[in-house]
Amino acid sequence: MSITLELSDEVTQQAEQYARQQGRSLAALVEEYLRQVVAKPAAQQLAPAVAELYGILSLPANFDYKTQRDEPAS
Repeated sequence: MSITLELSDEVTQQAEQYARQQGRSLAALVEEYLRQVVAKPAAQQLAPAVAELYGILSLPANFDYKTQRDEPAS
């Protein structure tokens, strides 16, 4: 499928330069980006820094973040 996009000259030039530096076509970069955007969240992996922190905080089962968020800090 072919599509037409209207982008500013500056963005287009920068994107083309980036694509050349990566040894890829601009179309390939756009397609990869769109695949990431529409990917199901379960298929996406956490960034290493986030994965390292994931699950280290334990909260009580009845913890309500909305209540805590709305209470003034003491």
